[in-house]
Amino acid sequence: MSLTRSSSMHPALNLGDSLPQLDQATSGSHLFVSLSEMILEHVFYHPDHAAILSSLEESEVASINAILGEQTLESHFVSTLTEQILAAVKPQHQSVRIDLGGADSYSFRTLLGGKLEPSEVNPSLGLRGVSRFAHEKFVQLFTLECQVIKALQQQGCAVDIVVPFVRGLSDAAKVIDLLAEQGLPRGLNGLKVLYTVDVPSGALLSERLLHYFDGLVINVENLAQFTLGVDRLSEELEYLFDPESEAVMMLIEQAVDAATNSNKPIVLVSNGLAQYARLQEYIVEHPQIEIVVTL
Repeated sequence: MSLTRSSSMHPALNLGDSLPQLDQATSGSHLFVSLSEMILEHVFYHPDHAAILSSLEESEVASINAILGEQTLESHFVSTLTEQILAAVKPQHQSVRIDLGGADSYSFRTLLGGKLEPSEVNPSLGLRGVSRFAHEKFVQLFTLECQVIKALQQQGCAVDIVVPFVRGLSDAAKVIDLLAEQGLPRGLNGLKVLYTVDVPSGALLSERLLHYFDGLVINVENLAQFTLGVDRLSEELEYLFDPESEAVMMLIEQAVDAATNSNKPIVLVSNGLAQYARLQEYIVEHPQIEIVVTL
């Protein structure tokens, strides 16, 4: 599957900016930041590794210490991500949309100290998104991500929060409370909180979920995977993975209609949009949809 923009992209589409970024220049009015990808690319260690420090290999501990240098973990984590994000902000960006860590335990296990992550049978369906933020074992990571947001605000950066993997109304209520506890209450000084439609329930309940949130982000590949019950990374099942299938398109349409009727922003995120001609045509017909093509 191609992960870059290509000539098969509809010329009427206006692509937004993302971080980690692709090579092509864009001119979006917002910057979309995936904290999970930024942690994997720039931090390298698991922020909660101290809980199992005594069981880590000496080489792993040495690598973490070398990365931290004279800084505390908190200072290094927050300053590293904040500096990377601020360097990508352009004058035309009305806000920076920070997508909180939505990666699963399988991805986080690749970090230094990541073996504290649970060995889940189905990690993509496991501890991620709100369920992770609320888990006592991973409070440190969520707290640090919130500190990155506050550090950006202190630098005068307008930030919108994006909450990944919202499974239902209880998740919505829980994460709004968790953000408030971290000093990031929705609505304070105009703070907006959006949620990501990763699973069918995020679309089916979109009208009601939007009472808790200020907009939605449709993750095309995630939504297709969980709607069709197909592992999108499986070569054997690649022929079944179709983000333009009728079922997926119906869910996208339902989410778009709910947000449009609520007059709230709609962002569509995809890493393979160049291959989805039907979806591109749908977006062109719905210019209220903002597009972000990711790595």
